[in-house]
Amino acid sequence: MPNNVRAMIAAEVRAELARQNKTQRDLGDLLHITQPSVQLRLSGQRPFRAEELVLIADWLGVPPAQFLPEPASAAA
Repeated sequence: MPNNVRAMIAAEVRAELARQNKTQRDLGDLLHITQPSVQLRLSGQRPFRAEELVLIADWLGVPPAQFLPEPASAAA
């Protein structure tokens, strides 16, 4: 996965966490991962797995597609 796509997904997850006043700790608890692992994902340095994005979306009550960038063909 290209770094820019990882960064865009991470930015969308961060934005939704902020809108819902959820913390990195909350996300870590949900995913059963450490805070440093959460930080790596939220910074785009490590990609979210598809399963994680589905779980996060369900937890936040949003569609998983909200976190994904539009395909280049749709944006043109």
